[in-house]
Parts: sequence; structure tokens; C-alpha cells
Amino acid sequence: MTNENQTNDDEDFDYGCECAMTLLNEPTEDCLNDLIDELDEDGMIATEVVYGILATILMSITSEEGDTEEH
Repeated sequence: MTNENQTNDDEDFDYGCECAMTLLNEPTEDCLNDLIDELDEDGMIATEVVYGILATILMSITSEEGDTEEH
């Protein structure tokens, strides 16, 4: 893998994280539909974007579980 590919992968991952944070901050059907439309402009979503979304959501779920156990 070249540095250029790695940079694109990192940017896609970061973009996926941003998309997930947007959805987590505004969990509405309209927000989800807007993100899907934006992500699917080319008919396909980059794998790294999906990884970023999943990682952010999993970290959010994990942190919420930790908060619940402390109370």
C-alpha cells in the first residue's frame, strides 16, 4: 500500500467518524437519510468510511455502558 492510498484510507475513516458523530448527535430518520444520500452518491461507500462509522458507534455504545455501570 502506498502512502497515497494510506492517506485516502485515513481521510475516508475520519469522514466515516464524522458521519457517525452527526448521526449520534441528531438521531433522526431525516439525518440518516441525508447521510445515506451523501455517502451513496457514487453508488458505493468506501470500506474505510464504513469502518469509521462502525468504530465511532461501537465506542459510543461502550462509553454509554460504562456510564450506566458507574451509577
